[in-house]
Amino acid sequence: MVANEITEDEVVEPICDYCSNAGEDYNIQIASNGENICNECGYTCERCEDLGTMDDNFHTVDGSQIWCGECTSVYAYYCNYYRHSEYHTSSEYYLNDQSEYWCSSCCESFAEWCEGCDSYNREGCDECEDDRRNDGGFIHDYSYKPDPIFRSTNGENTKLYFGIEIEIEAKSTNWDIRQEAAKYAYRLEQLDLAYLKGDGSLNCGFEIVTHPMTHAYFKNEAQELWVTTNKLKDEMNMKSWSTKTCGLHIHISRLGFGGGAHQHRFLQLVYHNKDFYSALAGRESDNWAKFTDVLDYRTGKPSFAKKINNNRDTDRYSAVNTINRHTLEMRIFKGSLNEGFIKATIDLAHASVEYTRRMSLQEIKDGSLTPSAFTGYVLANADMYSDLIGRMSRVGMLESHMEG
Repeated sequence: MVANEITEDEVVEPICDYCSNAGEDYNIQIASNGENICNECGYTCERCEDLGTMDDNFHTVDGSQIWCGECTSVYAYYCNYYRHSEYHTSSEYYLNDQSEYWCSSCCESFAEWCEGCDSYNREGCDECEDDRRNDGGFIHDYSYKPDPIFRSTNGENTKLYFGIEIEIEAKSTNWDIRQEAAKYAYRLEQLDLAYLKGDGSLNCGFEIVTHPMTHAYFKNEAQELWVTTNKLKDEMNMKSWSTKTCGLHIHISRLGFGGGAHQHRFLQLVYHNKDFYSALAGRESDNWAKFTDVLDYRTGKPSFAKKINNNRDTDRYSAVNTINRHTLEMRIFKGSLNEGFIKATIDLAHASVEYTRRMSLQEIKDGSLTPSAFTGYVLANADMYSDLIGRMSRVGMLESHMEG
């Protein structure tokens, strides 16, 4: 036999193509490129489990995991913040003033979120800050939230409070008009009735946010609020109804409900009667106040389980937003500066809560959650809901109720 010739009975141990290691101790395997690789020269992607070589492009992800270049490029992000500068799997955000992407953790710790333009900035948003200065400081940032000042009439004993957001814009997108309107409307903050906030979704506008008030206080004692909105509409060239962007939102205190079951009945009343509520609200909006957020994708039927207890998986831009801890927010209404319409929306919110407060399962089965039954309740309490009855009459609901 020729020296060093390999016979059929001999087994050749594989050798690492990178370092020539051989033997069981080095666990020689075949890499994804077909080469032999030992455990000292190879890397296994902890995501796809492919074995790569030292020539491949591996990265550390989330501080500890080793991923191949393909998995990293598809499933990870790179944080450009100089203190981090690593790949990660969390959300990433673009910083306007840095022109780069940071991970969510670095953004929360080292950047500032601007609600006015929905973006992060390292040193704050100069554009929105300039707008605020141009308004003389009368319009606060979108994130501004002062301590609430609760308003009620003398002798009232209730936990049911309402806070409204009225979005308005200047006619002809005139920033001088906006500034003058803000300067005048600031009187509401001086009276501790409301304050002004910027909103990036509006064209040359702002929103008026009231402090919490009871239904009776809104209707009978908030005269200066109505004086202000009427002047903004009639004398200061501000608009709300005739826009594509403005809405009117009503926050209802959760403590004003009689528990989760009461909130459930309230949601059923609103969502099961979309056409009825949309007609009173003056609009339908699949972008800002959708009714489809309660549909169970498996059955296609309404399910309110996830909307109770301010579940974060629900949609903020829904007919009734339940994400907020302390309030339910009715977002269905078209924007308006008309005193009668705004009072009608508050009537509707109050009536919807009170009508469903003490309602048995049998009453629900018998049709209590229908528009007809609810309208009957409103008419039976005409002294309390005069503005809502006027709105119902204008949209033809009372005639249909009487015919029914």
